[in-house]
Formats: sequence, C-alpha cells, structure tokens
Amino acid sequence: MLVVRRVTSVPVGTPRRVTILDVAARAKVHPATVSRALTRPEKVAPATRVRVERAVEQLGFVPNRAARVMKTGRTGNIAVIVPDITNPYFGSMVRAVERTARESELQVLLADTGEHPREEVKVARALAHDVDGFVVMSPRRLHRELEALGSMPAVFVQRPVRGHASVLLRSAPAVHEALIHLATLGHRDLVFLGGPTSSWAAGERRAAVRKTSGPVGMQVRMIDTPAPTFEAAFDAVPRVLDSGTTALMAFNDQMALGVIAGLARLGVSVPGDISVIGFDDVPMAAMVAPPLTTIRLPTDEAGVAAVELFQGEGTPTTELFGTFVPRESTGKVTKRRASAGANGARPPSGGGRG
Repeated sequence: MLVVRRVTSVPVGTPRRVTILDVAARAKVHPATVSRALTRPEKVAPATRVRVERAVEQLGFVPNRAARVMKTGRTGNIAVIVPDITNPYFGSMVRAVERTARESELQVLLADTGEHPREEVKVARALAHDVDGFVVMSPRRLHRELEALGSMPAVFVQRPVRGHASVLLRSAPAVHEALIHLATLGHRDLVFLGGPTSSWAAGERRAAVRKTSGPVGMQVRMIDTPAPTFEAAFDAVPRVLDSGTTALMAFNDQMALGVIAGLARLGVSVPGDISVIGFDDVPMAAMVAPPLTTIRLPTDEAGVAAVELFQGEGTPTTELFGTFVPRESTGKVTKRRASAGANGARPPSGGGRG
C-alpha cells in the first residue's frame, strides 16, 4: 500500500488557519462549548448550537482531525475491504456504506484485495492504526485468521465470524423459487457454475441448490471455475455443453453473462437451447439480450446495515433475503434440447469457436 503526502511551502502573507478559538470568540462561547457542539451537539442548547454553526460557516472553520484523534482516540475512519471492486455487486454495497457513513460524519477508506485471500488480514493490519474498525465484504480467509483482528471493531458481510457482527444475505428461499420456475418450464437437469470454494456465499448457494433440487425433481451437476469472473465462466462453456444440461445457474451475474457470451460465440441459443440464471441482479443484468433471470440480493440494505452494526445499532447478526427475478434468459425446454440433454450431447445448433 502506497501513501503519498504532498508537502508545500506556505508563502509569506498567507492567512493563518482559523482555529476553534476564533469560532468561540465569534460565537461568544467557551472553546469547550464549540468542541461539544461539533462532536456531541445533543449536549449543547439549541440556540448555542446555532450560534456555533453560524460562526463555523462564516469563518470557514475546518476541524483539525489530528487533534480530534489525540483527544478522543478515534479517527472517524472506517476501512472497507472488498475482494473485487470492479464487480458491481460490491460497488453497490460500498456506495451504500459510504453514504450511510457520511451521514454519521465518518470517512471511508477502501481496500481491494483483488480476490487474493492472503491480502485480507495483511491489509487490515496495515490500516489498523488509521481507522476505528472495518467492514469486510465477502471475506475469503478462514475464520481463525479473520479472528486475528482481535478486539478491533469489524463487521463481516457474507460470512459469520466468531466475536464480530455480521450481515448475511440469504438466498435459499429465492433459489427454491428459481428451481420451481425451471421445473415448471420442463427442465430436469441443472448445472451450478460455482464461485470460489473459500467463499461463504458460494457454499450457501451450493447448499440451497442441492437441498431444493431433489424435491422439485431436478438432477444437479456442480462445475467449479478458478475465479468468479466473466472470463472464467466464458471459458467453462465447453464443459457446460458437454454436460448436456438444459439449464444453468451461475454463482453471480458476471459469470452468467460470461456463459451467455460463450454460448452465443458457439451459436447456442439462450433460452432456446439453455436457460441461464444469475445471482445478485447487478444493473447490467436487465440490459443484456436476453435480459438475465436472476436472484436479486439487497446490497444497498446490506451496506446500510453494516454501518449501523459498526456503530453498535441492531442485532449482532442481520439477515437479509434475496428475491427471484424472472426475465427472458429462461424458457421452456424444446424437444430438440431435451433430447440432447437426455443423451448428454451438445445441442445441434452448436458451432465452432471462431
């Protein structure tokens, strides 16, 4: 991690920095009253608080964060650690965290680990002296390693970690609805294109698919990929076709879109030959052709809940539930595709990879 600090000289005659003493003099109150009005406004009489706020605005006073840290021991910063900020799923959640934190006058520092699990604890330790705690999204490390954060306040999104608060986005009810949807369309076999094996969310989704598939009369095959990305899913398409499946559910929307692109490259129709379902409902899911059937997860609510838990509000474990969103990437099984699926062969419409 590289931190760059720019140092500039101050020209002679540059106006001096406005201090808390200047604000106190303008508002005609004691400096301690100004400090309370800025840090704990509920402890100051409304009329006094208005005078202080007006003086701050008139003088352009900017509180000295370093001095506040020395006095309170708090930085006013939260570190948000994500495995991949380019994934819109995390971008939506980070935006909600930043918005909610700003309302409480907290600043957000963002760290992207690039889907490298070993970076999570390393980054957390590097930032520990600059923040009051962490929001860790979809961590990949093992429980005992995450517990190494010790007493440092931390909220974990998409993984329960002993001794810390967590926000869990549950998908089982929505997965059940999705598989009933496929069964109603005539599908009897399904490929689940899995995410990282170290991901709690991937395990939870796999378990939900396995639990639901039997009661709705579906056979399930699990196919793993090296990464939960568009590219990895695109490359997995030949394995999907070799399975002879009529339907596929991907760990996330990025992977589902990678499958659709890979199938199109081979001349395989969605949903004519294979129905495809994603996870997360990122903005792009509704924009592609065909629009992606998916399971929408409440990422905005998760970001808000994470900050509230960080501030000690709410229960130690907050559970939020996904909803099934049917669109045009799922359809009825055609006789041609059903026959191919029964034989475990590629669909007749498949072409060469140009």
